Amino acid sequence: MQLDPIWAGRSQSCSDDGRSATSAIRTFRTKTFYLKLNICAVLVLVGLASTGCSFGGGQPTPTVTPFATWTVTPDTGGAPAQPAANAPAAPQSQDNNSLAVAAQPPAPPTPTSLPPTNTPIPTDTPIPSPTPLPTETPTVTPPPTATPTPDFAFELEAAEKFPTDSLAANVVRVYLYVYSTTEFGLPGYTLAVTHNGAPQNVDVTSQAGLPEQTRAEPGPYTRFTNMNMIFVEPQAGSWEIQLIDVNGQIMGPAARFDLSADENTREIYVRYRRK
Repeated sequence: MQLDPIWAGRSQSCSDDGRSATSAIRTFRTKTFYLKLNICAVLVLVGLASTGCSFGGGQPTPTVTPFATWTVTPDTGGAPAQPAANAPAAPQSQDNNSLAVAAQPPAPPTPTSLPPTNTPIPTDTPIPSPTPLPTETPTVTPPPTATPTPDFAFELEAAEKFPTDSLAANVVRVYLYVYSTTEFGLPGYTLAVTHNGAPQNVDVTSQAGLPEQTRAEPGPYTRFTNMNMIFVEPQAGSWEIQLIDVNGQIMGPAARFDLSADENTREIYVRYRRK
């Protein structure tokens, strides 16, 4: 049975349109698949970046160049749809290369070599010398100068005091015997007497010739004498007696006696010998 040419033409046109639609649908599905794959890869990388993970060990995450997108244009001219000329030939391979580049760790930094510094050789710290202590210059103390002894004409040969019962209290008797080895008693001498520094009145002088005795009978207190005197006053204190001539010239060293208020030894005796 032959069909009407009009219907035959329409049948042939419908058949061509079916094939074109099928080809367009197949092309659309292929592009959609690759688009989803790219979106998944981008989401994976964004998720890794948000969780702080990176392939560089703390280095900045490398950026991924987004793939070119395209819009499916249906073929209205009856020819099967062709892929765009600028579409990537192998998007899967490009994505894998990007991941491989991102996975490579960055090269470690090249250490910068510094010129060696010369360490100074330690030197010995000098030990401070001790400060010498100031030396004290010894002061030489001159030896005491001996007071020259006056060269008297007479030597004090005896200075004694004896107890007495013949004198009342506060009565002091003084005996003198002045002589030389060639003569007995020497005339013309007297005594300077002070009591507690106060001069006492003496109005007698020594007699020449044979001396008298301090006691009438021999005994332990009997001595030769050629002059004596009595002082009536409180006996306590210091008594100083010294030989002088009638002109008051000192002729011999002084003798000192200390008496107490109730002392019984109130007889004082001095003897001078010419040198």
